[in-house]
Amino acid sequence: MAKNGFRMIDAEMHVMEPVDLWERYIDREFKARAPRRLNERRWDIRTVVEGEVMAAMVGGDWPALTDAEEKMLGDRYAEEIARNFDPESQVRAMDKEGLDLAILFPTSAMYVTAFSTMDPRFAAAACRAYNDWLHDYIEAADPKRLFGAAAVSPHDVQSAEVEARRAVIELGMKAIFLRPNIYNERPWHDRYYDPLWATCQELNVPVGFHETTGSRMKAAGTDRFKSLGIAHISTHSMEQMLACMDVIMGGVLERFPRLRFAFLEGQCGWLPFWLQRMDEHYEWRAPYGEMTHLIMPPSEYFRRQGFCAVECDEEFVTHVVEAFGDDNLVTTTDYPHGDSKYPNAMDRFLALPLSDRSKKKILWDNVLRLYSL
Repeated sequence: MAKNGFRMIDAEMHVMEPVDLWERYIDREFKARAPRRLNERRWDIRTVVEGEVMAAMVGGDWPALTDAEEKMLGDRYAEEIARNFDPESQVRAMDKEGLDLAILFPTSAMYVTAFSTMDPRFAAAACRAYNDWLHDYIEAADPKRLFGAAAVSPHDVQSAEVEARRAVIELGMKAIFLRPNIYNERPWHDRYYDPLWATCQELNVPVGFHETTGSRMKAAGTDRFKSLGIAHISTHSMEQMLACMDVIMGGVLERFPRLRFAFLEGQCGWLPFWLQRMDEHYEWRAPYGEMTHLIMPPSEYFRRQGFCAVECDEEFVTHVVEAFGDDNLVTTTDYPHGDSKYPNAMDRFLALPLSDRSKKKILWDNVLRLYSL
């Protein structure tokens, strides 16, 4: 399938998990505690974990969908809702957008381990259940066009390492999904996580960071804003910026030179200035004996190992390409979320004032490299 002459891969398409996924797939000992997605509205991503409802701001609002918003989302996804977001609806959505291939990321599963204090065994079981379900979902849809990003639990790195290996080798997953927020005050460059990074490097799968607003994790801006809509402005981009800084300045990319990281659904306009700021501080502080664990400017690590997602209507991407190039950019539809431009996301991307060469790289070539497809 080609659209306007371009083959296209969605680097971050989402699934809408069924309400009873964890009840059906989680280990028997955790069935009484199984997370569940609510289904009280036509379009409902709220997820209940250990009695907590997410997405919802602690001490703030979960804005119940207004009648207008519920109608808009309900109408936009009417076919998918009628089919309960089943495997066939995922393929039909791809066809509507003109997508050849897609990497599937979660919706509810982005929330189910979003507690630093969560029981590590329960968190690991929730991830295994999601991965098993996703494998079955892809098999029922089209395993030649759809590929999965596996969930692993940061609460216990040994179980995360084991699950990453199982998900890739046994289930055929093409990436590992993590939130950018840090767990238990432990940054991503902490040596605690090195076994997971080593496993991902060995398996040749990237780590895809993806934020959600309204979890129980500390997130940029949520200490200042208790409105989910307002906090969403800061959390997605700024948590990605911090995760990018974490793995580069903390030396993860130096220690694991073949490990790829993707920063998804946080826009890309920040990339040139953020990398330039890291470079400037490296140039300033390295002569004084700081950052001796780095052997080249931070931006060079990103060029070698980093990828960033362009929003389909992100006009500033032209400045990013001018300042940093187009070798490290991919794009996404964000289907079937509320801020997705589906079913016109790819049309809007193709309308951006980029060269055909850049569009081809962002839509196809770079995504192939990121996910080793």
